[in-house]
Amino acid sequence: MAEWWVPSRRVERWGQTIGLVLLVVVIGPSTIHTVATEPTTGNWVRLAIWLFATVGFAYGTVQAWRTRNNPQPAWGEGTTAPTEIPADDVHSALASTDDRIPAIKALRELHPDLGLKDAMDLIDAQRGEQGPHH
Repeated sequence: MAEWWVPSRRVERWGQTIGLVLLVVVIGPSTIHTVATEPTTGNWVRLAIWLFATVGFAYGTVQAWRTRNNPQPAWGEGTTAPTEIPADDVHSALASTDDRIPAIKALRELHPDLGLKDAMDLIDAQRGEQGPHH
C-alpha cells in the first residue's frame, strides 16, 4: 500500500481547506453553469462527480479542523503500543547511553512507530528500576 506524504497534520488540514475552497469557488460555479445551460448526460455526470468530491472534501476538512487540538500523532506515527515493545529493547536502548534523551532516540530508532511520550515513559520506567546512573 502506498503511503501519502503528509509532513504534519497542519499541512493536511490546510490542504483539505484549500481543496474545498477551490472546489466550491473555482470549479463549482462553472460546473453548475454548464449543467444549467447544457443539461446533457455528460454534464450531469460532471455535476455528480463535483458534488461527491465537494462533500468528501467538506467532510475531511471538518474532521481535520475538529481534531486539530487532539494529541494524536501524524499519519503513520505512534501506532505501536508500549506493551508491544520487548523489555530487552528498552534495556538495550538505555544501555547504549548514559543520558535519557539519546536512550529515547535509540528506542524510537528501533521502533519508529512508537510515540515519543510512550518511548519516554518506557525509558523512565526502566531508569527507575535500575536506579540513578549518575
